[in-house]
Amino acid sequence: MPTNILVQVPDSLRLHRDHLLKFFEGMIHKLDINSFKDTPTVKSIPQILDDLQQEVIEFEEQMALNKFDENTLVELMDTANFAYLAYVALRMQGVEHAR
Repeated sequence: MPTNILVQVPDSLRLHRDHLLKFFEGMIHKLDINSFKDTPTVKSIPQILDDLQQEVIEFEEQMALNKFDENTLVELMDTANFAYLAYVALRMQGVEHAR
């Protein structure tokens, strides 16, 4: 059964609410599809960053091919997910931050 996450969007970002929602939903969908990989626990930060750089390249290639194809947005979500996976890996190593 899915778990809900409540996120408060500041009034200053009100105009972005719908885009943020679709972006988060897409990222979570892609993370779910690839959850069997367990990347933050099996890859080092440099390996995750290599994957992140590859995703940026794939996004650039898709933009050059056809920016209006929905895969362009998917490539951006993939890029964001690898940044997230690096975040998780660092948190698992004890790195903390304030708000």
